[in-house]
Amino acid sequence: MSEPPVHTRADDVHAEPRKTGHRFLDLTIAFSAILISLISLGVAVHHGHVQQRLVAANSWPFLRFDFDNSRLAGGGQSVTYSIINSGVGPAVLKSFIVEYEGKRMHGFVELLQACCGMSRDMDINGLLTVGFLGESRPVGVIRASDRVTLFRFFRTPENVALLDGIAAARDRVKFRACYCSIVGECWVSDLRSLDPQPVAACKASPDDYVEFGAGLDQYDRLPELK
Repeated sequence: MSEPPVHTRADDVHAEPRKTGHRFLDLTIAFSAILISLISLGVAVHHGHVQQRLVAANSWPFLRFDFDNSRLAGGGQSVTYSIINSGVGPAVLKSFIVEYEGKRMHGFVELLQACCGMSRDMDINGLLTVGFLGESRPVGVIRASDRVTLFRFFRTPENVALLDGIAAARDRVKFRACYCSIVGECWVSDLRSLDPQPVAACKASPDDYVEFGAGLDQYDRLPELK
């Protein structure tokens, strides 16, 4: 006679698993049920990890340095240093350090003074006379496929030596960018390597490159250029 499927007590009714009457078979069935549950849990955890990696892949940013020395439609020429996001997701650039020959530059005025012979008395009005076209603040959010212009100059008869110096200096300018994705993954990059190094977090540095640098006080007088 098989055992009843339930036990009745004074306070409740307790369901019992149905048994075959064979101890070994009952243990095998119980073990199989536990194994199937564990496998299902493992599959669910693996699926969660796969989904997490897919989200990370679909929001992955990749910043790189771009130098452009191009002819313009009207026959002129411009020289541009910029950062491009070649990834598929936005990059949150939190720290950006620029060095030239081991010295940290706090803006393109300092950089051009160090690399290219720009006068140390140069102000914003002087920059306009030597072909300055514009710049952007690098630290911040850079959307996929967007670029941030560090500086751009238009070639004039008066600034040929300056622009030739800018072009020649591009390989001696070193970068250290720390940026994160929108899901919180962060990297440090020299903006030239294909393998940015993962880091736990990014923090701003007092040595970060900012707009204008040495000429920032003069720049404030001409807000239309911002």
